[in-house]
Amino acid sequence: MARILTTIAATGDKLAAASAALTTAVMWALAALILYDVVMRTLNVPVLWAAEISVYAMIALAFLGAGATQNADGHFRVTFVRDLSPPRWRLAFDLVAAAMTLLLAVLFTLGAFYAVSFSYSLGFKTSTLLQIPVWILQSFVLLGGIFLSLAALQELVMLAVHGRRETAGPRPESDEEETA
Repeated sequence: MARILTTIAATGDKLAAASAALTTAVMWALAALILYDVVMRTLNVPVLWAAEISVYAMIALAFLGAGATQNADGHFRVTFVRDLSPPRWRLAFDLVAAAMTLLLAVLFTLGAFYAVSFSYSLGFKTSTLLQIPVWILQSFVLLGGIFLSLAALQELVMLAVHGRRETAGPRPESDEEETA
């Protein structure tokens, strides 16, 4: 069982790194595209498709980075009640929150899958200059949902097995002081 959980944790870390790398690549591509657009406009040769692709890239950034952000504990949390609770209750709150995050991420991912499948089967395209197939754009949402679901699963496993989110290192100071 420990081997399976270690594999889940290692796979989650690798996927979070892939998610972060992909998000970083999209960010650099977006910056290059904007720079290209600015240079071309300065030369009085506007690029009509640059704004459209920029919007799609920003949407991709929002979804592709969700898993890496979850893995880095970067999403906001409302922890007022949790922080006032004893350490055992904190773990219970964290487990419930992680389970709910996983449930919502999986439901979100399923919804994205159905949207991609629907758009693909009907051949929907954007009603813009480039007429990009909608399923390609929705695939960023689906991929982000997969990354988020796997990161949420990893968090739930780490909490259940180790009693904390990370696999190594000390617990936060506030938890150590109260448990000692």
